[in-house]
Amino acid sequence: MKIKSFLLSLGCVLFLVSCNKENKTEKVDYVLFSGTVKNAVENEIKIYGDGNNFGQTIVIKEDGTFSDTLKIDTKGTYGFIIGQERSSIYLDFGNQLNLSIDVKEFDESIKYTGAGSDENNYLAEKLLLQESFLSEGPEGYKNLFSKDAKEFKNEALKQEQAKNELLKKFTNINPEFVSIQTSDNHYEYLSMINDFKGNHAYYTKKTGYKTPAGFLDELTSFDIDNSKDFESSQAYRRLVMSVFDRISSEKADADNIPFDKAQMESLSKIKSKNIRNILIKNIAYQVSPRNDNAVELYNMIMAASDDEEFKSELTQQFEKVKQLVKGNESPVFNNYENFAGGTTSLNDLKGKYVYIDVWATWCGPCKAEIPHLKKKEKEFHNKNIEFVSISIDKKAQHDAWKKMVTEKELGGIQLFADNNWSSQFIVDYGIQGIPRFILIDPNGKIVSASAPRPSDAKLLDVFKELKI
Repeated sequence: MKIKSFLLSLGCVLFLVSCNKENKTEKVDYVLFSGTVKNAVENEIKIYGDGNNFGQTIVIKEDGTFSDTLKIDTKGTYGFIIGQERSSIYLDFGNQLNLSIDVKEFDESIKYTGAGSDENNYLAEKLLLQESFLSEGPEGYKNLFSKDAKEFKNEALKQEQAKNELLKKFTNINPEFVSIQTSDNHYEYLSMINDFKGNHAYYTKKTGYKTPAGFLDELTSFDIDNSKDFESSQAYRRLVMSVFDRISSEKADADNIPFDKAQMESLSKIKSKNIRNILIKNIAYQVSPRNDNAVELYNMIMAASDDEEFKSELTQQFEKVKQLVKGNESPVFNNYENFAGGTTSLNDLKGKYVYIDVWATWCGPCKAEIPHLKKKEKEFHNKNIEFVSISIDKKAQHDAWKKMVTEKELGGIQLFADNNWSSQFIVDYGIQGIPRFILIDPNGKIVSASAPRPSDAKLLDVFKELKI
């Protein structure tokens, strides 16, 4: 462990000559981070910073302990990941933090001691408080955003106030942290207000829903171009991205242009190079087989970005997109473990259409599609189609995969990919988010590299057109 220390420079002449002492203190730019992890499935903790590209992995020893030095450029809220679980952590120069956590009761068990512990214990309790607001899970989220605009805004205000009240519980919190968190709590409130229209329309099925006049007045003066807050505040980053998407959506509707094109045109409002680069990278996810506008979008991004490394990576991604058009030979997978026994390759399934679901046991949206997938598989049983589910769980989650297949009574062909996200089939299809559905014809050629989900009524239209 490399620890910087105070340097003492002494120049002394004994007896008759006086001794002058000068202390020279180097800048403290690190955090000492240690602790104990119980029931860890994986032997590492990953620390990351969304706004400053920080990343460091700490090894968890066999006895569950860990210890390392985190050299940071900026103080602020970072994140840490253990297995599939994650939480926030506040890092300040010179902190000596000790974390105690039980992975089986992840959020509930987080406890910090040492310098900076009050700030981090607040973040841990704030997360539990936020979870209590939506204790009913997805149904609670639906109920919240189904409220009328006035009632929803009152509820959002109550949540902001509750998080601010929680701050008062901790007496040793740095005043600067209190100021930052108060701002973050307001950013989170504004995010809820900004997202209300789309979520309300979705849950209430009100096509063309518009919020009452003045509902978004609090966002009128919001500065979308604050580079300092963007680097230090996750709440601000999320709000910027959310507001940017709303502005772009409104522009797309007004100008009758594709959403991604409206996003690129909206970039002219952003002066901060860092914010522009992050937004461009988010937009670049739409350079995919599911986007009919992928070629034009790729060209626009290449013209707008000055990040040569990113542009090189995007070009590689774009080359894959061009290879995944309808009628091309599909990439293949070989010898994936089959839950029913043995292994299965894509070539084993030639002669039938193949509808592939790429998923993982930790993926909420993937699990939400399971009932719809089971229904489609039952409906088209004994037809000229195979339903294949490929799990990209890590090897450490292998038992969790087998357990879920059994407990959920998953049908079709259940396969386990050979190297999770780095599996060649996943890489060849440019999959960066799940669930992802792929449809291949009986000759092994691509019908759709991004097929409709089982819950989408359009899937039946595709099957009907193919006479499956």
